[in-house]
Amino acid sequence: MSNTKQTIIAAAVAVTFTTTTAQADGLSDSLPLGKSLAAGHELPLSLGVSANVFFLEQNMEPQSISIDIPPLPLPTGLVELPPGLPATADNLESRATSTTAKLDAWLLPFLNVYGVVGYVDGETVASGFSVSGLPPELASLLPNSFSIAYSGPVYGAGITLAAGYNQFFASLDANYTESDLDIGDSTIEAFIISPRIGITGNLGGLEGSLYVGAMYQDIDENQNGTVNFPVAGQSLPVGYNVISEAEDKWNYLVGANLKASESWNYGIEVGFSERTHVMATLNYRF
Repeated sequence: MSNTKQTIIAAAVAVTFTTTTAQADGLSDSLPLGKSLAAGHELPLSLGVSANVFFLEQNMEPQSISIDIPPLPLPTGLVELPPGLPATADNLESRATSTTAKLDAWLLPFLNVYGVVGYVDGETVASGFSVSGLPPELASLLPNSFSIAYSGPVYGAGITLAAGYNQFFASLDANYTESDLDIGDSTIEAFIISPRIGITGNLGGLEGSLYVGAMYQDIDENQNGTVNFPVAGQSLPVGYNVISEAEDKWNYLVGANLKASESWNYGIEVGFSERTHVMATLNYRF
């Protein structure tokens, strides 16, 4: 990531979190709008700051793979290959960990809006890899798998709709995030929708909630750069362009939240099925 991007992100975070206490208190007191809509229900403090760690592992479906192979060293001499050779992969697996800060506000008793900024580290592994149209003596020189490591800033925004009845609640969260990766001009775009239903209560003197739900992810990855291939005892820089999307759009999830005080909340969530994720959250409300 360039120094310019680092400076912009640092400045944005600094501006977001240097709001004066008096201003924050005034805004918190005025929100949410339409408090009468809550009909006597206890509302959370209107403003919140969260630290979130999200780990995700899933299979991706390649839309296109192309590579640029430098001249191959053969006993008969160097073999020149055309650029942009089409390739295939039997399996494309993605693993990523994102660490983000989130600033949210309840604008209405049932509507929360938020922005996120943070950083992502990940790896994409292509296995069962082959290049189309190469004669066997050339194809045998290439590895059948390779991995791409990446990192970069992530930023986005979202909304949450929520409703409750007695100790039961339901919510629908939707957000969009984009990541600018440190390899070429690679990007990851993600649109996520998460419906959840749950119950609040007390257990052993602790106040919290349990919930179940599902998560829909529309993820598009566009990765391009250079990776080293071991070929005939040498390490050759091979250019690649991999465009992929999530193979499975939906997975199931279960989670729990613990209310340590009026201001402090802790959360853990686990997603399962063909795609797995783990999310841990620390939230401070004011």
